[in-house]
Amino acid sequence: MNCLMLKSFVILSLITLASCLIPQDEIAQESIVASGLKPIYASNEEWKSIDALPPRPVSKLGKIYYKKPYIFVNELYEGIHIIDNSNPSDPIFLKFLKIVGNKDIAIKGNYLYADNVTDLLVFNIEDLDDITLVNTIEGLYNEQNLIFPDAYEGFFECVDSSKGIVIGWEETELTDPKCWR
Repeated sequence: MNCLMLKSFVILSLITLASCLIPQDEIAQESIVASGLKPIYASNEEWKSIDALPPRPVSKLGKIYYKKPYIFVNELYEGIHIIDNSNPSDPIFLKFLKIVGNKDIAIKGNYLYADNVTDLLVFNIEDLDDITLVNTIEGLYNEQNLIFPDAYEGFFECVDSSKGIVIGWEETELTDPKCWR
């Protein structure tokens, strides 16, 4: 039994040694393709632009907030849908508040709070026909928090800050991904 173990050890050692003698550039390298996320970039001018637009369909559902009789629905990284729910069997989409990079919302009284990449925006929503931005707290959120996708485990494209600031993430196929968590 000891002889068999010794022979196995010698053979395994020779195979390991032989593999170390082959130059690495002669070993065929196959690309790895994996599902993951890639960052969406924008310049300051793009992500600071806020607009009240006509209603549109919801595609990337985020958080939902109810303030009787209205529903405020976050469209991940894009803004907030405002829906009149006076008749729950026939809700009416009123408008879309475009806020680039928006992931979170809160309402207290007549004020809607929304993140806008690194800033916190405060809107007066007392009159939904005249939503007014009343305050911007710039740089409240750390830009370093944007280099990783939120609540995500898997491969993602590494952030390249020369392309702009990250305002969101989208699913894609990645070739030889270098970043993961």
